Amino acid sequence: MLEVTVNSMATDTLAAAGLAPVNLSDRAVMAPYFDAVAQPLSDYTFSQVFTWRNSLRLGWRIIRNHLCIFANGSGDLTLLLPPMGDTGGDAALSEARQLMDAYNADHDVPDRTRVEYVSEWMLSRFDRSNFDVQPMGGDYVYDVTRMIDLAGGDLKSKRQEKNRFSRNYVARVETYDANRHLNDCLRLLHAWRDRQDTKHAGDTSSGTAAVKRHKEALATEVALCHAKELGLGGMLVWVADETGVESVKGFTFGELLGGDQSSIVIEKTDLEIKGLSQFIFSEFCRLHWAHRPLVNAGDDWGLESLAWTKNSYRPVTILPKYAMRPKAAVQSTTGWSPEAIATPAVAVEEQAAAPAMSIVPDEQPIHVRVAQPTDLEAIANLESRCFDTYSLSRRRLQYLAARSSAVVLVAENDGQVVGEAVGLLRHHKKGLTGRIYSLVVDPAMRGRGVGRQLMADLLVTFAQRGVGRVYLEVERTNAGAVALYEKLGFRSIGTIGDYYGDGRDALHMMCEMGVNPRLLKPLAA
Repeated sequence: MLEVTVNSMATDTLAAAGLAPVNLSDRAVMAPYFDAVAQPLSDYTFSQVFTWRNSLRLGWRIIRNHLCIFANGSGDLTLLLPPMGDTGGDAALSEARQLMDAYNADHDVPDRTRVEYVSEWMLSRFDRSNFDVQPMGGDYVYDVTRMIDLAGGDLKSKRQEKNRFSRNYVARVETYDANRHLNDCLRLLHAWRDRQDTKHAGDTSSGTAAVKRHKEALATEVALCHAKELGLGGMLVWVADETGVESVKGFTFGELLGGDQSSIVIEKTDLEIKGLSQFIFSEFCRLHWAHRPLVNAGDDWGLESLAWTKNSYRPVTILPKYAMRPKAAVQSTTGWSPEAIATPAVAVEEQAAAPAMSIVPDEQPIHVRVAQPTDLEAIANLESRCFDTYSLSRRRLQYLAARSSAVVLVAENDGQVVGEAVGLLRHHKKGLTGRIYSLVVDPAMRGRGVGRQLMADLLVTFAQRGVGRVYLEVERTNAGAVALYEKLGFRSIGTIGDYYGDGRDALHMMCEMGVNPRLLKPLAA
């Protein structure tokens, strides 16, 4: 069997810091530390550490009877996971911090010391007085029975996609065996990566995204080669072509997590086969994980498209994750995902201080402002009333409102929240882009310029933050919304088939912010 080796340069770098590379033989030492965590995240397993050991350049050390996993993948030294052990966690954290501080100072990145992927339970075990704690996403957890049956109106589109696949393709599933299936799965993995590279070749972030896919592919190869030793359960889907010849078109892996969860850690499918991703997820839950009440699908890596997909399966909860940074350090963002995801260093509170801007107000003056924590319940209620599917939950809104890479605005009328807009920012090598993630207006207030006011203020906020282009999706048949967006400077750049369900296509629209700001002027006080 193929053995995936540790990068020698990374090993030398880690060894210089007194850290050991992660090997299969280390499982016996590390597993008890992970097993002792009362409320584990999907990241808290040996298989995750081992599979990402090369991509993130991981090294480890026992410090004061605590397991400490360090990462060196972005040129700095960080704690990928909080120190894990019984008692004395603060002393272990202090010693680990000294190690990171010394390494990062020597490599001219003194502000990069941090601890990531800290669960709420782990967070409660440390003295946080010397650290700033910030949210960094969370694990999406689902009711496994619902994932198997895909029952209910809110999962109708998933059920339809799964059924479409079953109608249109002759397929069979098989439990993964590396001796028989490794090469077939590697071919699919490499085809997936190449197809994604080609698809995104014109994106402004294509270079960074290609590096991400490369690192993800490396980690997936490790899992394919060592699934049995790592305790990963795997399943693949064979699909027959028109001539009856079968080939592997999808594979997925998972493992047990804590006392009541399973964790799906890998899923790769041929994206040209409609409904296969819904089919493989549902079938994997049915055949392998039905004995566990909950299934954990991991976090969204800070990618809005992935967050949308994970939310569309209706999680029963999202297990929050946090990053801890020394208060004296300049904050930066990186993560367990295979790339560093940079976000503007502007806090939500700072957005509130920015001067309010808008297009000339409509007949009904509307007060637009940055959302506050006390608004989240009203926003969530507005979402659930206006969207039959894909509405944002209160937990999701709370997560977005706390992120510097998101902008959440509300429109008020007589002290009542009558609309909301959510925008997301993405940092590329050539600058920032924005995306309209949600726009909702109370039905009773429609036709009074509320949506236009929210959009205008959101665009100004994007312009103030340095955004060059803004993107959105809108249902093709929603003539009123399309007309509004066109008046604000958006133009159609393509169509996305079945985006809102069977036969419900979306227009993909874009606005050049270099043109749009000339339409803007300060709001009247």
